[in-house]
Formats: sequence, C-alpha cells, structure tokens
Amino acid sequence: MLRDDQIRACAQYVLQRARFVIETYGPRPPGSEAERKTQELVKADLEACCDGPIAFEEFHVAQKAFFSMQAVGGVLTLAGVGLYWIHPAITLLTGIATVTVMYNQLLRYRLFLDPFFSKKPSYNVAGRQSPSRGVERRIILNGHPDAAYEWRFNYLAPRWFPLIVLYTLAGMVVLLAGSAIATIASIAAPVASATLVNVIGIIILLLAPAGFVGILFNNLSVVAGGANDNLSGTFIAVGILRAMREHGIRLERTELMAVITGSEEAGLRGAKVWAERHKSECNDVETIVIALDTFRDLPYLTIYNRDMNGTVAHDQMVCDLLKRAALATGRELPFGSIHLGSSDGAAFTQAGFRVGMLGGMDPHPAHYYHNRRDSWEIMNEECIRATIEVLIEAIRMYDSKGLGRQSP
Repeated sequence: MLRDDQIRACAQYVLQRARFVIETYGPRPPGSEAERKTQELVKADLEACCDGPIAFEEFHVAQKAFFSMQAVGGVLTLAGVGLYWIHPAITLLTGIATVTVMYNQLLRYRLFLDPFFSKKPSYNVAGRQSPSRGVERRIILNGHPDAAYEWRFNYLAPRWFPLIVLYTLAGMVVLLAGSAIATIASIAAPVASATLVNVIGIIILLLAPAGFVGILFNNLSVVAGGANDNLSGTFIAVGILRAMREHGIRLERTELMAVITGSEEAGLRGAKVWAERHKSECNDVETIVIALDTFRDLPYLTIYNRDMNGTVAHDQMVCDLLKRAALATGRELPFGSIHLGSSDGAAFTQAGFRVGMLGGMDPHPAHYYHNRRDSWEIMNEECIRATIEVLIEAIRMYDSKGLGRQSP
C-alpha cells in the first residue's frame, strides 16, 4: 500500500517526533505532566488523519507503586535475614510476604501495592480511520508514550545485570525455602536440629546483598529517555495512520485504529483501563490488537506469542498473520516469549481481545533498557522502517481476508 519512499518518510516522522518529545517535554514517568503533553501531541497528530473526534480519556494511576515492589521485597528480605536469629518462623513470614508482593506485582501485574500510594491523572488516546465500505473488522495498533524510572544496575553494570536479577530472585526463594525448613526442624526437634538451623542461617546471611539490590534497584530520581521504549512504537502506530491519510489510502472493510495507552511502565495501567472500558463496543465485529513495543535491534525483531513472564498466551492466528506479513516482506521473524516483564498486549489479551505483539529489542536485556541511554540519538531507522513494512503488509492482508489463511 505504501511505497518505499513513503515508508522511509514514515520512519523519519517517528524519529523526528521522538526527538521533539524528549527535547521539548523532558522526562515522562507515568502520570506526569510530560506524559500528558506527549498524549496531547499524539491527539493533535491523530486529529489530522482520523475520522471523527479523537478520544482523550483520563484515568488515575499510582505513579510509583509498581516501581516500589523491588524495594518492598528488599526491605522484607533484610528484615527476614536479621529476624531469623530470633526465630526462623518470623523469617518465614517475611519470605511469604516478599513472594506475595512479587507474585502479584511482577508475575501477574495486579494492582497490589496501588492502594498504598497517591494517584495522579494519566491519559489514553484513541483515533480511527473508517473503511471505504462498511466496517466488517477492526485492527488496533497500540503503543505507550511513558518512560520508566531507571534500573540502576542495568545502567551501571549491563553485562552483569541478568546475573544480578537472577541472584536477587533466587535469594528470595532460598530465604523462603530455608526458613520453612528451619522452622519445621526447630519445632520438630529443637535440640537435634540446632546445627541445621545455624547452617541455614549462615546461608541466609549470605543473601543479605539481595535485599540491598532490591532497595536500590530503581533510581527514582532518573527517568529513562524512552526513545525506543516506547516512543518508537507509539509513533509507528500514529505514523502509519498519518501516512495512509496523507497518501490517500483507505482500507475497504477494516476500521484502523491507533490506541496509545498511558502508564504502561506503572504496570500496564492505561491498557487495563482502556480494555475494560471499550471491550464491549469492540465486540460488534472481529477485532484484533497489535501491541508495539521498542524497535531498535533489528536482529531481534520478534513476534511475541507469549507475554507477562510467559504466563499469557496471545492469539496464535494474529501472530500467524504477522508471520505471513513478515515473510511477504522478505523477513523470517521468530515467535518469542517475554520471559521477564510484560507488554500492554498482555492486558488486552487478559481482557478478551485477540492480540499479537511485535517488538525489536535485545532481550538479555539491551544496554539501554530502562535507563538514561535510551535516547533519540541511538534510535535505529532501519529497524523502524522494517517494522512499518511488516505492519503495512499485515494491515493489507487483514483487510483482504481477515484472519483466514492466505498466500502472501
């Protein structure tokens, strides 16, 4: 649908908008004034290329609740290490509390700590282009405009970061298991188990650094630039609608939407709200969502069919559509899983939408992920252009035959 020169122009729009947002509005943590201004810019760009009014919807988010889970876990871990010598059962309780927090916040992305934090407004923006015929199906391109608070250790020691995370998570598990064994042993045989309890105590003492890692994990005084994560995905979504309108391209049967959801970095909050508010109205016709998140590392451009720490399975037919579209552009994109963390796509899937997720980032993770290195200077036009090509082809295929199998 779009020629090569038009796709290049669309990629340039993405790069220029990302630079403008970063240089003009400054840091964009969830629920911030800069995030709101970015969403107002998105709204203005969509008004120029969409049919009908642009939805600009407010919701409230606990800005720092999600970013506090590591510190809460760290404090509980240190408390457990110290209190073990009073009685292992106390450490067992702190271990249970730590795992409960991490399970609900990190593994399931629930609003577990939110009630303990103040809230600020955040915003979702949505615009649509109507097809030339009646609406028979709908495709939603989704991105998020906010940026994360800095992951201190991925900035200071990116090569060691995976091991630091593994040590910290393993420490919490060992603390729980060790204190459970020591508690049972000390109750069942107080005298005979004294040596075992002391050995476990020494092992637990060696885990104390994991608590400090948790406390220091997020640097709440620094916000990542968020150029790649995720101004790239945001303005790819908007840029495609903009390019299609600019070049007089209108789909025949498919309503094309851009839904830019706020506060993803605070735990998928905007996507959760938008999906809950609008799922029923999207039941009128077949609707699919393509979640777009972080496009810089072209060798790692991936179709994610599993999300949220591997616990959420996206719609395989939507992922297959992206696979066929990539093949049609000459690319063999692999399926993948987000093993640690999540995307807004998971929130849409959990709400009952049919979702595929596309991302292009080194999953180890990248040296710029969630830190100040994620600036507009390191964006990759080639990766952005390749992503646009795949999406344009996926949109063409979907408009032609929906999710049914078809030859590229």
